[in-house]
Amino acid sequence: MSWLVWVGRSVFAIIWGAMLANLVWPFPGKGFALFLILLLVLLGLHLLQLMMFATVYREHIQWRRGDYWQIVLFGVIGWLAIVQAQPKRQQG
Repeated sequence: MSWLVWVGRSVFAIIWGAMLANLVWPFPGKGFALFLILLLVLLGLHLLQLMMFATVYREHIQWRRGDYWQIVLFGVIGWLAIVQAQPKRQQG
């Protein structure tokens, strides 16, 4: 499953790259507005996921500072990476 997390991170990196490229070099026509709306929706949904995961699982999971950024950037894929890393964190 760890390779699936890396594939998901790669896909999200491409998506974030396209949306941020739209801010630097606006796409022609209505593409700019579409990608701007998609960027805001994606950011809003990932922040909502962060809020839900952090409030529900705060006592059950060992959180690190980078975990919050993983959920903001990668959404559910970041959450899977955090859950997958828990056995290593509990040992060390």
